[in-house]
Amino acid sequence: MRETVSALLTSWQLNRGFYGRLYQTRPYLEAYAAHTDHRVIKDPHAAVGGKWEELGRLQFDHLIAHGLKPDSKLLDLGCGTLRGGRHFIRYLNAGNYTGTDISLRAIDYAHHLAMNEDIATKKPRLLYRRPGEAFFADLDDAQFDFVLAHSVFTHLPAEVIEECLAGVGRVMQPGAAFFFTFRDGAEYRRNGLKDFTHPRRLFADLAERYYFLFEMHDDYKHPRGQTMASLRHR
Repeated sequence: MRETVSALLTSWQLNRGFYGRLYQTRPYLEAYAAHTDHRVIKDPHAAVGGKWEELGRLQFDHLIAHGLKPDSKLLDLGCGTLRGGRHFIRYLNAGNYTGTDISLRAIDYAHHLAMNEDIATKKPRLLYRRPGEAFFADLDDAQFDFVLAHSVFTHLPAEVIEECLAGVGRVMQPGAAFFFTFRDGAEYRRNGLKDFTHPRRLFADLAERYYFLFEMHDDYKHPRGQTMASLRHR
């Protein structure tokens, strides 16, 4: 029986097969972006992992505890549908929030949410980055005090994480910090279509390679067991 687009968007059984074919026939990042696009159409909150209020507030509170101020400039990598971004935009001075994502549907929804929640007046910069496009290429000479990648590296293989860490230093002000979460494990493992476990030594080694100080934040209480870490310039 021929599968229609509407069926693919409403049936979990069909979605599972459809998503599997995405990852079999496209480069990983293109497949992941298309996967996210479809999930945003169905439920923009669940598409970024759910727990909308809890996880949005958790990441916001963590950066506040580590020095984020209204005049700080924040780059939110993988901002999705603004689960955390809405809190940051509301708190930061106008123009100080930049969010990027490889899901065009997520960025479209983020624009809609900013208007709907009356935070568009804070002039957030919401940017779509094509899958496979170089990290930070769309930011010109922008510099940030904080960079955040929350629930991003959990969906990226090690080579893409290294590409990110190799370039992030150029968008970080002196004294800036890059906070990110990952799923910590003894060894690298791919869990299903789009979830990855990485050993913390991967990040320690990359920090050494790219001249960062690496710090674990084991006190971060992510409800799904992700671990928070940060990098700062040496």
